Amino acid sequence: MTNLQPLELETQTQLLSTDSRLGALHLAVTDAAVARGFWVGVLGLTELKAANNTIRLGTGQQELVILHPNATSKVEPRRTGLYHVAIHLPTRKEFARVVARLFDLKYPNSPTDHTFTETTYLSDPDGNGIELTLETPERGRAFRLPNGQLAIQTSDGRFVGPVERLDLKAVFAALEPNDDLYQPMPAGTKIGHVHLHVRDIQAAANFYQSLLGFRLLMDIREMGMMDFGLEETSIPHTLAINAWNGTSAAKPTPGTAGLRHFTIHIPSSDLEPLKARLQAANWTFQTLKNGIEVLDPSDNSLQVIV
Repeated sequence: MTNLQPLELETQTQLLSTDSRLGALHLAVTDAAVARGFWVGVLGLTELKAANNTIRLGTGQQELVILHPNATSKVEPRRTGLYHVAIHLPTRKEFARVVARLFDLKYPNSPTDHTFTETTYLSDPDGNGIELTLETPERGRAFRLPNGQLAIQTSDGRFVGPVERLDLKAVFAALEPNDDLYQPMPAGTKIGHVHLHVRDIQAAANFYQSLLGFRLLMDIREMGMMDFGLEETSIPHTLAINAWNGTSAAKPTPGTAGLRHFTIHIPSSDLEPLKARLQAANWTFQTLKNGIEVLDPSDNSLQVIV
């Protein structure tokens, strides 16, 4: 394969401290019982003590997803909002366990090999997108083709596309015959990244990079996508954006299921500089007790918490 340009990670300065991290994702759902059955019984998250009629989910005492069962209808197609939330499993065995559980329950999912990650994609009963992920960055290197598309060279020298069929036989080889497929997700499971639908890639990139303070990782706008890092070791990314729903995508109708907001936790020393950047850009934000809430250019909401 000729005319390949190595796609190295961008090196722009990150304005937020590298010990910043994603916090809980807040989602609206229509039915508490149905949502609980999926997020606990199918995915394997643990229900934590909650208040205010929410369903608080995580592993151990680490909260990952907060469900708000007050939506009046399911996720609308071709809107801005959540594309998917990626739940990253800590080991190959735990990834294999949850994928095997989905197949045992005959729950629809789409196993996919991105080389840098092994994943499967699915949606909850309301249409909220989910990616279950095992990080495998050691398996290859990305290259940019002349047309802007991506090619991946695996660690054994083969060239593959960025989206390939996942070898389920190899995944399930991590399991023993007596392993309990219904064991909950373990400690160390995390919200690895959030992937958003936006209307305008450049406007969203300016917001997340120059105002919020993420660092750009890969600019692949030829594919209608860019992604960004936050933690020092963020692989493959912490935040991804795409414009695949089109530049005319409207924000979700009030009352529908979907993203309420996602959360970023930052050191206290980062809050005032962040506010100053937003104020200098005349960007509106709401002050919270321990942080701020702000909308991106496509009306996706996030809370930045100290």
